[in-house]
Amino acid sequence: MSKRKFFIYILSAVLSVLFLVYVLLNLDWNVLHVAFSDIRWGWLALALLAYLINILLRAIRFTNLIYSRPVKWPELVPVSALHNILMYLLPAKTGDVTYIFIAKDRLDLSLTEGTATLFAARFYDFSVVTVFLMILLPFSKNEIPKWIFLPAIIFCALIFLGTLGILAFLRFNNSTPESDSEPAKTQKLASGLQKIRTVWNKFITGLREIQQHGAHGKVALLTAGIWLCIYSNFFFATKSMGLPVAFYHIAIISMVMIPLTLLPLQGFANIGTHEVGWTSVLVAFNYPYKTALAIAAGSHFVLLLSVLISGGIAFFAAQYFLKRE
Repeated sequence: MSKRKFFIYILSAVLSVLFLVYVLLNLDWNVLHVAFSDIRWGWLALALLAYLINILLRAIRFTNLIYSRPVKWPELVPVSALHNILMYLLPAKTGDVTYIFIAKDRLDLSLTEGTATLFAARFYDFSVVTVFLMILLPFSKNEIPKWIFLPAIIFCALIFLGTLGILAFLRFNNSTPESDSEPAKTQKLASGLQKIRTVWNKFITGLREIQQHGAHGKVALLTAGIWLCIYSNFFFATKSMGLPVAFYHIAIISMVMIPLTLLPLQGFANIGTHEVGWTSVLVAFNYPYKTALAIAAGSHFVLLLSVLISGGIAFFAAQYFLKRE
């Protein structure tokens, strides 16, 4: 482990403890006790099912993103399950990168292709979330505070224009990205610029392969299904505690969570990030602070259960079926 990553992990652990202490000291335990003492098991089961379907859809999406050879969907289910667990538990997005190494270990996928497919997946995630927000924002303009509405508009505009720009680049630019070993002038570039160019080339390579296979529409639909499952998991989680939140509120919360989860420092298992994002938006929608914090803490607990239980079921079930083949 590099010194930088070790330093990030130490700071993330400290932040996790600090946020946890704050939540425990400020949480209205009566609200949470009432919520969990009369848990709605049917809604909780639906929350777990929604997260399980999310994992399976991510596996199907990766089968459409991997371009070097056909990969069977069951082979990618354990990869998707492990990736989801680590992506959630590890801080500062370090868990997201684990897909590249898990795919190499289990599928013998090259690091270049693993990186390209991961970047492509995130491209679709941002694009689809933007479409959802563009649909929801006009209907909720009068209810959303300006400090959420205006950044949401800016976010949608930037992502929408970026998506159109990248798709136009793929459509009208047929040049092949230069490999890292090609021109000598490449070696003269600053290392930072070289890394950016390498990342861009891998990203474009992945999207170009998807375009050649005509899979843009299919991957976009799968991504929409993934995010609907994420929204449903949170919605069912709050319903299971008897503290329902409007479905479109959850979509807005998810939008606020995106920049928070991209921060270089955050707690393990999103401790603190989840509570800050959820509580801020719910308070902005006129939920009492104590109730908002209780909903945030309760939904976080159900999310942790969903990640571990649904991820474990997906992983071991896929392993079982793969062994029987």
